[in-house]
Amino acid sequence: MAQELNSEEGATLVPPQKTSGEPISSMTSASFNFINSIIGSGIIGLPYALNQAGLACGLLLLVAVGFITDYSIILLIKGGNLSGTSSYQSLVQTTFGFPGFLILSVLQFLYPFIAMISYNITIGDTLTKVFQRIPGMLHVVHPTSSLQSILCMSIRFQHTL
Repeated sequence: MAQELNSEEGATLVPPQKTSGEPISSMTSASFNFINSIIGSGIIGLPYALNQAGLACGLLLLVAVGFITDYSIILLIKGGNLSGTSSYQSLVQTTFGFPGFLILSVLQFLYPFIAMISYNITIGDTLTKVFQRIPGMLHVVHPTSSLQSILCMSIRFQHTL
């Protein structure tokens, strides 16, 4: 069924799945994904952290955390090479067994779910103040509707995942 041909063009509707010997992603796409995850979460809290720590101490801490992160990535790569695994999940399962894999799966679900809720709370609080400044919207948006909109957005975004 996946290999059905479109009679008009003669091309497959669904491309054939890659064999196990072919890489699933390229080094470029993996690098962009990695950079995106670093910038996405770090850019929000970095100004506040530098403000609280001071410029000199904040920059020193930023460089120190960068070196620690680099070292931990090197350790993960070496661990993957030693165990013969190519993903973080399989490395955890090889190292800690099935219970470790289950704990990792729960944590990998909870982290983005909690982040999504916190983003929704931030957006809900911000949009409430923005909508209150628009003429004619004062009666539509009030503080209790903020919580309702956050809950609705959380449920809606959860179903898109």
